[in-house]
Amino acid sequence: MEKIIEQLEKLNIKKEDYEFYGKNIAKINYKNYMNKTRSGKLILMTSINPTPAGEGKTTTAIGLADGLNYIGKKAILALREPSLGPVFGRKGTATGGGESEVTPVDKINLHFTGDIHAISTANNLIAASIDNVIYWKNELNIDPNKIVWKRCMDLNDRSLRQIEIKITKDISRKEEFTITAASNMMTILSLAKDEEDLRLRLENSLIAYDKQGKEIYLKSLNITGAVMALLVEAIKPNFVLTKYNSPTLVHCGPFANIATGTNSIISTQLALRLGDYTIVESGFGSDLGFEKYINVINQQNDLIPDCVVMVVTLRALNLHNDFDLNFDHLEKHLKHVSQYQLNMVVAINYIDGDSEKQLQQLQQWLTQNGYQWEMNEAYIKGASGAQKLAQKVVEVCQNSFEFKPLIEVNDSIKDKITKITKNFYYLDQVNYSKEAQIQIEQISKSQYKDLPLCMVKSHSALDGNEKNLENYIMNIEEVRINSGARFILVFTNNVMSMPGLAKYSNANDIDFIEGKITGLK
Repeated sequence: MEKIIEQLEKLNIKKEDYEFYGKNIAKINYKNYMNKTRSGKLILMTSINPTPAGEGKTTTAIGLADGLNYIGKKAILALREPSLGPVFGRKGTATGGGESEVTPVDKINLHFTGDIHAISTANNLIAASIDNVIYWKNELNIDPNKIVWKRCMDLNDRSLRQIEIKITKDISRKEEFTITAASNMMTILSLAKDEEDLRLRLENSLIAYDKQGKEIYLKSLNITGAVMALLVEAIKPNFVLTKYNSPTLVHCGPFANIATGTNSIISTQLALRLGDYTIVESGFGSDLGFEKYINVINQQNDLIPDCVVMVVTLRALNLHNDFDLNFDHLEKHLKHVSQYQLNMVVAINYIDGDSEKQLQQLQQWLTQNGYQWEMNEAYIKGASGAQKLAQKVVEVCQNSFEFKPLIEVNDSIKDKITKITKNFYYLDQVNYSKEAQIQIEQISKSQYKDLPLCMVKSHSALDGNEKNLENYIMNIEEVRINSGARFILVFTNNVMSMPGLAKYSNANDIDFIEGKITGLK
């Protein structure tokens, strides 16, 4: 608690503006600090397509924050909150590892301050209220077959992907759950700028269509106040420390393959006003997290990163056969960033046992092709192991650049899809399902036609071809509006918004023994 207070005081956060949740977690009342002038540099972490064990983006982000503070800079880390789906599933925890860790690991990964519970409950209150209106004579004339708002829960449960619910004796309808990290409520909260903006987004959230095809919004249910009451604490960023006492905001946790993939706008904007350097992470590879950060999170062009850090490991390069292919996979990810004319540093995330020969080969290729790079050894050495990376990032942040957008607001929906699939997935052609064609035509005639796209795609393959099919063409299966989050969801190749558990999952290894939680990976 003393260390938390010390860091809060260094950031000039007043006692009346934070509240402790136990001994080593606090919630910040952000409102009194958002009028301050933004003074911090924004550093965005991304990576190549990761291995099943990840690529170490979070670990590198933590190490970089520790390294920046180690060399005397005022750095703040802003991360997503872990979902219980990956924690109990295959991917595992999201608090780093080794000497690059955010603490307390068990609390952050298991329940934390209850934000995800609040988000799930708020989301499901809306779903329950929709069915309740239908039950009580349906005064809003809701079409049970055209309900947009889906239920959610914060676990992997494939059995809830498609279910049938009975509303009355005579009325049944099909329903599908999403995982909370991919829910409408998660993205709405993560993109809200403040309470006023959150209320506006909620009120204007499309929830269903009536039997004449007219849109029905959340404000028609008259429960916006109740939803706000459930989120009154969840909208406040959570404050914790790394193992080396770097201040860290952990807030909201949308997935990157089926949602927006980064921490809340509120926590990023707060960090930019409190510190000199803010480090944020975008999920999975740059084909997902980075693309969405630049084209969705940055839709107002107010969160352009001063430096992008591309995280690379030898194990992922070997997974993609990059040492045999002259770093073709890596180069495609580097092009994702360079096409926007942004500053970039490649962080080689060192893992004990890495081949010195391959490290030299990678470093030589990067140097010969004009890419800035540095080693990150923070996992083993802690803050001092990221010292050189921190210095390199500080140096590169000083370089001037001129951001070059890829997508224009008034591009058509199909033009936006083409730009993303061509420039991020390297595909010259995609197929559209009949349903997607109809949905695009309908949205193109609506008030939502100029919204940015949030692509739903597999994270394991750059082009989404995770099964290595011959003559592969990506399928655009479905297109939906999330009017509260203010983007259009584009589903590809039958990617599900509710993951399933592996045959042997992390849940098989987690236990509570002699007062301690064990098995968190």
